[in-house]
Amino acid sequence: MEFILKTGETIYYEDQGEGIPILFLTGFGGNTEIWSGQVNFFLQHGYRVIRLDYLNHGRSDRVDYDLKIGDLADEVLQLVDALEIKEPIGIGNSMGAAVLWNILSIRGWDFVSKAIFVDQSPRMMNDDQWHYGFKNLNEANFEQLMSEPILRPAYRRIEGYVYKNSKAIDSKYPFSQPKNRSLVKGHARKDWRPVLRAATKPVLFILGEKSPFFNPQMGDALKLLNSRIQVEVMSNVGHIPMAEEPAQFNQLVLRFL
Repeated sequence: MEFILKTGETIYYEDQGEGIPILFLTGFGGNTEIWSGQVNFFLQHGYRVIRLDYLNHGRSDRVDYDLKIGDLADEVLQLVDALEIKEPIGIGNSMGAAVLWNILSIRGWDFVSKAIFVDQSPRMMNDDQWHYGFKNLNEANFEQLMSEPILRPAYRRIEGYVYKNSKAIDSKYPFSQPKNRSLVKGHARKDWRPVLRAATKPVLFILGEKSPFFNPQMGDALKLLNSRIQVEVMSNVGHIPMAEEPAQFNQLVLRFL
């Protein structure tokens, strides 16, 4: 389905089922189909499933101006408000987690009933106090590392039908990393730990044991931010565990819900 933003551009979304809404948010360069392994499972368990492609992603419009995390959050909020979605369960993978944190910084934690963040650190930059950022990213190597292509996020083969669905969208609607470099650079400059410290709803982090981007041992540091934070580490998966091992991922989420 298509939704027209206030600026006139169109974004693609899917809204299926009834019941408690789950809002799935993808990462940098992703599309709705990366969540293919979750849709039927949660529909069968009585949930309403909402997915969308941000501008410049998937089947949504391409723009010639630089996007920011706040722009993506605004797109999501416009859609959520139009669909009259109340207190969804928010699930964000990678940069999708940052989009959700941005939303929570605007609307507060009453926006969601629960929140799940998938293989994403709340601070991408490493320093003397925080050692759980993106790879070895720091001020000294920021421009170099953030200008390199982001490749091979998965550790194991993505589930067959998930790969097929997502790849079909990527082939028909290619995503350009170079044209969206400012988006990921802006993402890398954010520090969302204050948002997590303010959490008043249950929070779950699902981390990939073999993530090529983040240290799965950040669990204790995350829990220190807020007593409401729970952490699960999925074995033998990388940065997109919901696509690499959908069955295990779905069970972890369902148990949390």
